[in-house]
Amino acid sequence: MTKSTDIDPDNIVDQLYDIALDPESLDTFIEAWNAAGLDTSAARRTIKSIDAFDDAYMAHLKRAETFLARGADVDTGPDLAAMLSPFDDLAAFIIDQNLQVVASNAGAKHVFGMTDNVDISALHLPPDMQEALTNTMTHVFGAPDQPDRLLRLQFPGERGPALFQIRALVNGASPKPQHALVVTTQYHWQAALGDTLEDAFKLTGAEQGVVRALVEGMDTKAIAAERGTSEGTVRGQIKSILSKMNARSQSEVIRLVLSLRDVSQNASASSQVSIKGQPAKSANWLDDEVWQPFKTLILPDGRKMDYHEMGPANGAPILLTHMGYGMARWHHPMIKLAFQLGLRVIVPIRAGYGQSDNLHPKADVLESTRNDTSALLDHLHIEKLPYACQGNDLIFAADYARHFPDRITEIAGICARPSLPGDLHYSGMGKWHRFFLSTARHAPHLLHFTAKAAVAMAKRIGPFEMFRQMNKKSPTDLAMARDAELMRVLTANAELVAGKTTNVAQAYTMELLATEVDWSHIMIKANDTKIWFINGGEDPSVDQATIAEYREVYPWIDIEVIPNAGQMMIYQRYETIIPRLAAAAKAAQAIQT
Repeated sequence: MTKSTDIDPDNIVDQLYDIALDPESLDTFIEAWNAAGLDTSAARRTIKSIDAFDDAYMAHLKRAETFLARGADVDTGPDLAAMLSPFDDLAAFIIDQNLQVVASNAGAKHVFGMTDNVDISALHLPPDMQEALTNTMTHVFGAPDQPDRLLRLQFPGERGPALFQIRALVNGASPKPQHALVVTTQYHWQAALGDTLEDAFKLTGAEQGVVRALVEGMDTKAIAAERGTSEGTVRGQIKSILSKMNARSQSEVIRLVLSLRDVSQNASASSQVSIKGQPAKSANWLDDEVWQPFKTLILPDGRKMDYHEMGPANGAPILLTHMGYGMARWHHPMIKLAFQLGLRVIVPIRAGYGQSDNLHPKADVLESTRNDTSALLDHLHIEKLPYACQGNDLIFAADYARHFPDRITEIAGICARPSLPGDLHYSGMGKWHRFFLSTARHAPHLLHFTAKAAVAMAKRIGPFEMFRQMNKKSPTDLAMARDAELMRVLTANAELVAGKTTNVAQAYTMELLATEVDWSHIMIKANDTKIWFINGGEDPSVDQATIAEYREVYPWIDIEVIPNAGQMMIYQRYETIIPRLAAAAKAAQAIQT
């Protein structure tokens, strides 16, 4: 007969309030929780006072969460200065829904005589230009399904034409845009930009001249007249430019050039950045690929979802999940390899991460993620591709494959975690993974509070220190801190989870509640799809005994284990993983053709 043990409920309940006042106390709470045996069903059955304990901490949990929310959920609003900082050599400004200028840079002040906190009607613009800009801005705020717009305006005299790139800015608190960023082409064409276009896309001098004219707002007829050539010649040059730049339209060319503008050798090194870790100035085309902004899709239910694309636009596509760490961006050598192998990587930013709108708390996270994925693939006109998933995200890939077996050619699991019965697999995890995953199974009512505390803690101590806390069991993961370039990217990824205006607690809670119940039936129903795993021997969420259990429960899955690799293995062993992903993507592309 199993001997009963006892716990001190007051000790653990008191720590709820410690967390509420100081989120860093979560680490001590986790130690006490695991030590008390509250992370396994078998241990919980031996605790004499388990019912009294559950009643005690449940009575205090809501109160503690209120205290935590006061400190952790203060809405400080968007960082407008950071949004403007990448455009310091352009005339750029931000307006609110009332068409009031709420922030502007030096270029806007010089070109438009602009001051903050004035109506856009006060800008130094001719009446017809003023009316066109006002109408467009009104439409941007009234039509959130079209977050990006390009407006061409003709300045009088020698200033000539200019383009206004307008992007609606939405925060997680409201489905409608609260602000709009306006970036103009009122800047001097720099020789270094032409060098970048030649280096990155092999554009000839004539093609660079056409690109410059497009950015300045000229149409085909005007370009031909200025260059003393025929419209047919210009159209041929534009076709060549589209091909070389992997762009589908002239608007895409303009947006790409705007993203490459910061190449001046004399630019100030002290300007701020809008993404933590992003280099202050672009050094080459590869930097711009790494740091390109996310794209936005308005979903059928009206929610906004961001997504990220890496690699050539005409490459073989693959769907990649970002895991709970928000690993949406790759660093320089990974991007370069994707271009070399012709791999187009598509990363949906799931609901609740970054600026993607949250789901309703009672929504079915699997069904919603499945529908969001279909909406994105339909939007991109992609019929068939492999699904690469990381960690717990395997559930989303398997669920999608069982519903759309003709669309997913194979599932690539990177440090993937399929469903397992019982609690034994928790015992081999690092303490943080063990706590959160087992809590989702055995004490789900505690999960949201501790998830919010973890996000608050990450914001307080910084993303790397939080990562170090969670991945102490993996020397390979911790060793990544020695790569400064990689750490900039990982820091930016962390903004999707616990940034100034982001909080993934609700989304993370909903996902764990789905992954820590028995979903082996989903795996079984997806077994007609080819599935293979690459797992890391130092993954803090999986030990060797658990890998053996994977093989026993799911014998049809091909599982490879790389000993000296951790949970962030895609960054550590990209030279092994990316070619396999590219091969899978090209195989899917071959099936369609």
